[in-house]
Amino acid sequence: MFVHGAVRIWAQRMEKAKQEYRTQFARIAIKNIKRGRRGVIDEALRIIVSLVKPKSYGGVMKRKLLKIIVGVCLMLAIVALPFGAACAGPAPTPGPSEQTVFELKMQNGYPSLHRLTPDAFHWWGKEIENRTNGRIQMIWFDANTLAKGPDAYEAIRDRVADGGTIDLTREDPMFDLAMVTILPYKLQNSWQGSPALWELYQWSPEMQKMFADSGIVPIWEHITDVFNIHTHSSLVKSPGDAEGQILYAPSSMLAKLIEIAGSAPVTVPYEDTYTAMERGMLTGLVWPWAPLRSAKLVDSVPYHTVLNISMCVWGGYMNQDTWDSFPSDIQDVFTDLSLSMSALCGATLTNEATDVQSEMKAKNHTFYEPVGAERDEWVSLTGKPIEDDWLARVNPRGWDGQAHIDKLTEIAGKYKDNAYGSDDWWGLAGRVWLLEK
Repeated sequence: MFVHGAVRIWAQRMEKAKQEYRTQFARIAIKNIKRGRRGVIDEALRIIVSLVKPKSYGGVMKRKLLKIIVGVCLMLAIVALPFGAACAGPAPTPGPSEQTVFELKMQNGYPSLHRLTPDAFHWWGKEIENRTNGRIQMIWFDANTLAKGPDAYEAIRDRVADGGTIDLTREDPMFDLAMVTILPYKLQNSWQGSPALWELYQWSPEMQKMFADSGIVPIWEHITDVFNIHTHSSLVKSPGDAEGQILYAPSSMLAKLIEIAGSAPVTVPYEDTYTAMERGMLTGLVWPWAPLRSAKLVDSVPYHTVLNISMCVWGGYMNQDTWDSFPSDIQDVFTDLSLSMSALCGATLTNEATDVQSEMKAKNHTFYEPVGAERDEWVSLTGKPIEDDWLARVNPRGWDGQAHIDKLTEIAGKYKDNAYGSDDWWGLAGRVWLLEK
């Protein structure tokens, strides 16, 4: 009789405990989750024990009660799972493993026939693939087949392409600080200027922030082959001879220089220059030596005024999100080659320029290089106004323009006369064999 009465009492108390448990456990679970506490199940067990409070009843009854409590605990564990998941938040996305292969779409603004394409960009891409044991695979879209030249920056920034080449001169004034390297009459050639630009970027926190704010990451920097005046019908010896010429201007800076010299600047996309010359829209170009051959313009401009005026700023850049997706060891492979790749581009362009000039001389082209007072006239008339204009643009933005000019001059001094030399991984076009022919 006693046992049956005890069982009935315990059954009633357990039913009441279950009802009270549902309310109290929910409150406690929510409170503990909000406070970031652990042990929700343990807390619930404490509630059950306090509600049930078994006394000294027989062993059979204790075993029955224990089974009931264990069953309730299992139920609690199942109920608590969603709360634990909510507290922990979403599961972290697993990072790339050592076997992850990154397939990159690479934008290239140079034509396939340009020496940089096979002998620098593609060559470097294969070197990166080798050094990462195939974890980086690059698919190159040459000749602006992924994005037109003026859209290259946006294409990489917005991850239409993962990386590739950009003519930063087209993006002026966003990258105006980098234009220090193309101020007139500052540098000898691309072999000197390209590694100097990379070192300047490493030195300058302002330039680093400029790129950080742009959504792209520099993986190398290079400047084009040096610009000179190339004309179709007559030789330009002095600024006075430039009057009446209609000259291609690849940048706003050079457009102003051409205008100061008395000529009419015309800006068309790089890939349209051949058509513009053929149709008589241009009488000449302010352009580098190297691309005259790949653009099939060698025979269109037989007169050359050698002033070594300026360059354009290019380079290889990666989308920020793409870059961030790489593990650190792969990032290190890229950055370990940055200075060397900058120099390779410069060497390739300088060698190509030398070879193109040799071809032109064999075709009896006319070359004129102003020296002494004649050169001074060009520099004073067209150089200083451009430099002063650049300083007036960058200084109000918090950039110390003169400090960057001085540092560039210092860095460029050690790379004068192609002093960088070459590196073992370079291909043939980057070496000095063309200069030694």
